[in-house]
Amino acid sequence: MINAAVWLAMVIILVVIPDTLEKWMPLTIARVLGWAVACGIWVVAVEGEWQRRLGPFSRFLVQVVLWVGAATTAMWISDQFRVTGF
Repeated sequence: MINAAVWLAMVIILVVIPDTLEKWMPLTIARVLGWAVACGIWVVAVEGEWQRRLGPFSRFLVQVVLWVGAATTAMWISDQFRVTGF
């Protein structure tokens, strides 16, 4: 359950931080900053438990899928609500 909650928090962070910082910096840099915060939260909240349960190779593969899924979902959400100028 904590894994799902942290994944959802990652998605929210990856939407909110870049969209907020976009006013002051390019979106790509804002997304990198959002990614740094989201990954930091993942490491603090669940990484220790994952290290005890999974080997490094399986942990890497599963986390890549989860993290790319979070980033892709966040970018999709952000793009859906982005206001386009005329």
